[in-house]
Amino acid sequence: MSVRRTVADALLRLVPRLRSRRAWLALSALLACAGALYVHALNDQLRIVEPSRLVVDRRGRYLGEVPAGDGELGYWPLPYVMPERIVAATIVTEDQHFHEHPGVYLPSVARAVLQNARNVRVISGASTLAMQVARMQDPGSRTLLRKMSEALEALLLIHEHGHEQVLRQYLTIAPYGNRAHGVVRAARLYFDKPAEDLSWAQAAFLVGLPQMPGRMNPWSPAGLRRAKKRSHRILRELHAKGLLSAVELEQSLSADLGIVPRPSRRPEALHAVLEWSAQAKRRQSPISVATIDLEIQEQAAAILRDNLARIEDSGAGNTSALVVDTATGDILAWVGSRDFFSEEHKGAIDFVRTRRSPGSALKPFLYALGLEKGVFTAASELPDTPMDVRSDTGGAYLPENINHTFMGPMLLREALGNSRNIPALRVLSEVGVEPALRFFENAGVGNISWEPDRYGLGLAIGNLPVTLEELAQLYGVLAREGESLPLRRFVDEPQVPSRRLLNREAAQLIRHILSDPLARRPMFPVGGALDFPYAVAVKTGTSQGYRDAWTVAFSDRLLVAVWVGNHDWRRMRGVGGASGAAAAAHQIMDRVMADHRPWQPVLDTFPPPERAVAVDICPLSGRLASTDCPHRKSEWFLPGTAPTEPCPFHAKVKLDRRNGLRAGLSCPESEVISRVMLDLPDIYTQWARSQHLDVSPRQESPLCPSREESVLPKVVIREPRGQVRLLFDPDTPASASTLRLAAEVTPSTEPIVWLVDGVPVATVSYPYEYRWSVTPGKHVITAAMSRHPEVSPPLTVVVED
Repeated sequence: MSVRRTVADALLRLVPRLRSRRAWLALSALLACAGALYVHALNDQLRIVEPSRLVVDRRGRYLGEVPAGDGELGYWPLPYVMPERIVAATIVTEDQHFHEHPGVYLPSVARAVLQNARNVRVISGASTLAMQVARMQDPGSRTLLRKMSEALEALLLIHEHGHEQVLRQYLTIAPYGNRAHGVVRAARLYFDKPAEDLSWAQAAFLVGLPQMPGRMNPWSPAGLRRAKKRSHRILRELHAKGLLSAVELEQSLSADLGIVPRPSRRPEALHAVLEWSAQAKRRQSPISVATIDLEIQEQAAAILRDNLARIEDSGAGNTSALVVDTATGDILAWVGSRDFFSEEHKGAIDFVRTRRSPGSALKPFLYALGLEKGVFTAASELPDTPMDVRSDTGGAYLPENINHTFMGPMLLREALGNSRNIPALRVLSEVGVEPALRFFENAGVGNISWEPDRYGLGLAIGNLPVTLEELAQLYGVLAREGESLPLRRFVDEPQVPSRRLLNREAAQLIRHILSDPLARRPMFPVGGALDFPYAVAVKTGTSQGYRDAWTVAFSDRLLVAVWVGNHDWRRMRGVGGASGAAAAAHQIMDRVMADHRPWQPVLDTFPPPERAVAVDICPLSGRLASTDCPHRKSEWFLPGTAPTEPCPFHAKVKLDRRNGLRAGLSCPESEVISRVMLDLPDIYTQWARSQHLDVSPRQESPLCPSREESVLPKVVIREPRGQVRLLFDPDTPASASTLRLAAEVTPSTEPIVWLVDGVPVATVSYPYEYRWSVTPGKHVITAAMSRHPEVSPPLTVVVED
């Protein structure tokens, strides 16, 4: 139907209602302006405005709100059945004849025309609800031409959509002050309740606000007085119309409105507000209930600030944390930085989502993959001794532990518990870099590069950057016994089905190790931040140069992840995971655990895998404890993985009593004595010497050697291996610019000569080690036997100037 026909029909419907000269005058004015307005495109549609999105925490407290398309708040849809009290109060206040006219009430128009004509300006608008909807949908200046346009559009709106839809539109878009549009949003804003639950006093209060929303601000004393005064007039009018009894009127006039304080964003939750607001934009509901608990958020933020104050003098500038419910994946706290508004520390950066080096924090997953692969057990022997790591390009480097020491033979449980670097590298070399990367990618780690040699064995010590959120998801896999833990941001968000990422028993065993305080000794002392009085699996991480400090801890119901560092990757002075982040993680865990599902008994310890069996082993070798082992411990093994061989590290060794060296085959029995000693493999020789251990000698007594002709002479360079590339620093003292050389020699009674570029530099006996002072250039190093012609394969060392 055309606009011309619609307007004509609406005007004809007015004719039978004309009862006075003023009414005819009003109609004449409408007809006079209709011609002028005919060229204008009149709007007969109800404007649809994208509603704002309110985000509240899991207890209903204000978290943040995403404005509507025009930058305002509200425009929330009304319930299917409009609130009766709001409807009644609105009609009584704004348009008492709403259901009697087609959009324009002529007696009011006639009155307005006479008043405006006498004053030659707009004094009275005679606006009906439909006319107000037309004005709010297309705001403009208050001129006579404009009023006539609104009147004609009101006729069109009622004709096209009916009274109920126009009233619904008014209650959806009307301004109620403080940028809020629509009665549904206003009810939440001022009373924190649904519009249908408002009392008569509250309904009348809201209905009066659109008349002067700026001057009747409920949160200012003067505005509140004006708004109450107007609401009392509305209540009396409702009573006069028979909609409110005398008792209800008296109660409503004296009732406490229950206006809630102005909602405000919590400074410690601003990163969470931004994160959840961005997610809320994609949701249909105007109100989203976040998984965040503001009380936990505030507690975590306060603990982080106190912890940062403790270590700030050591160069720590920023911090972040996540708290997650491991049963549901709900994020209970999301602290993005120390202070959102800190320009010095770039507090606006959300460090929960910033990629940083995790240090040792990824090690547990490499160990888990090794257990799953079946090449390791919790008692596997992992040498913590110097190890040269070669790249695909032939280069090599010598990795170290964070404290620059080595601990010799270690079992997997203690190697992981003490977070040793060298054992982790050995595990990764067995697991494989590519399978490890595939696991991390499947577990949710993003931005993984698949360029060859991008990570290498450095993957074990932190060269795969992760976010704190990704790290929390990874540890959720261990908390959920090998299944993924999808993180949830809204309480009504459907649970994403979990995926099996690790063998259940491997994940259980890693969790058991990480919660074992004895496995962390001696690196982490008794009573430190990693020790809990209840079952908590915990792991720290420290990136190279102390640029990042991490701690992740999880109990039977909570997971806490904490990061400490600087926005510009500036080094901290000795602040690592244990000293910088663990204390905050511990305090957050204790604080939240006290009130989180308190009816559920707290686990004292995490149980080992159900099918695992306990076996007594030697704590040094990981093999079955023999009668010669001075100590023993119990370890858990999955079926078929328990050791079957006795410990080889504690054995009776035959010695030549004359010099304490190994007795050869030719030694007379009268000169041979037997002692139970540490009989360690060659890889531990240097470590044992540095620890001043009483170990069995490797060298045979020259007084009674074995028959030499039965031993084939042999010499090979054991350390370093491959092609070595070093950077020469002229500022470093010559005594410190050395490269350790070590060889394996058979028989062990023969000395060797170290040669550099064919020039002898040292003659050494067992254990055949030498520190060579490096000089710039390309060098070829060999080791030659003194009494045999055998020479080792050459070693190439490039020292760059």
